[in-house]
Amino acid sequence: MKAQQQARLLALTLGCIMGTAYAGDYCDRPPDGAPNNPSTISSLPATTTLKYAAIGKVMASYEITAGKRSGGWVWCNKAKWGMTDVVTSLTSRDSQGLYDSGVPGVGIRIRHAYTSGNYTPYPPYALGAHIGTSVPFPNIISIEFVRTDIGVGKGDMPSFDYKTSFFIDTNYTTPARANFPIEGTSLTTKFEHNAFFTTCYTTKSSTEVKMGRPAAEQVKRGSVQDVPFALDVVCEGLNPTVKPPVKVYFEGNSVRDGLLNLEGVGQPGVAKGVAISLTNDKNVALPFSKAKAVALDWQASGPGTEMYRFAAKARYVTTGTEVAAGKADAMLTYVLEYN
Repeated sequence: MKAQQQARLLALTLGCIMGTAYAGDYCDRPPDGAPNNPSTISSLPATTTLKYAAIGKVMASYEITAGKRSGGWVWCNKAKWGMTDVVTSLTSRDSQGLYDSGVPGVGIRIRHAYTSGNYTPYPPYALGAHIGTSVPFPNIISIEFVRTDIGVGKGDMPSFDYKTSFFIDTNYTTPARANFPIEGTSLTTKFEHNAFFTTCYTTKSSTEVKMGRPAAEQVKRGSVQDVPFALDVVCEGLNPTVKPPVKVYFEGNSVRDGLLNLEGVGQPGVAKGVAISLTNDKNVALPFSKAKAVALDWQASGPGTEMYRFAAKARYVTTGTEVAAGKADAMLTYVLEYN
């Protein structure tokens, strides 16, 4: 009996000793030393080559080490740690970690990681460490350049500043919550690519198609002539060997492809029973949906430019048995798609 009682007493004593190793809501010193204070994002690569990607996808990415690597704080017991709000001269795009780069069509997403690909949450955040946890320092900065628009620019990115801090509760600092800034100033890179047009535009801000003044009877008989028109489009920033397609679709008051209703239809003074038929030069109805966008014909190359053309024709047609004279105007909007 005496031997058994001594064994139980010994077990209880050992349990008390182990418990004191975790006392306090703090972390012990990192064995490899504390991070730099501050940890500096020295620079971005001088040149960044953008690869083809759809809108919203990544065109280029890399990781930068800020300051020295810390092996992590050890013997953490319910300690709080995390990162503070980001302070930057970049303009947020209302998406976590995503900002405008200052170059058209290029966004920059900034994330932090402990090791390559092992990301933290986006700042700001606060977490709690469990007993015995080792907490590493997120000194890896992940940079992603995201396509944000149809046109994608080239050239120097305006320089920007970026700053946040990593914080952690310790048992050896005063105050107990230690802060370690991560910051960079005047960060910039130069974008290069041969994958995107920077912009495409028509040579005229608007195109007026003069439909003439046909008699109501001509429209009813279907003897009105087609009126040809064209969109001449210039695309800048790319001289590829294989010419990428530039497509177009249309928006307007239409019930189906190729048929445009008159403005003010049903109102006094507006022609009745009449609409405008729209086809391309191959007699295919003009599309009124993005899914049916059609390609423009490539025409020629210039210094840093490509020229395209879309040829079409318009004609008055009847929409019912009754045709009455009146004003017969309509508005058509074109939407270009490229890259």
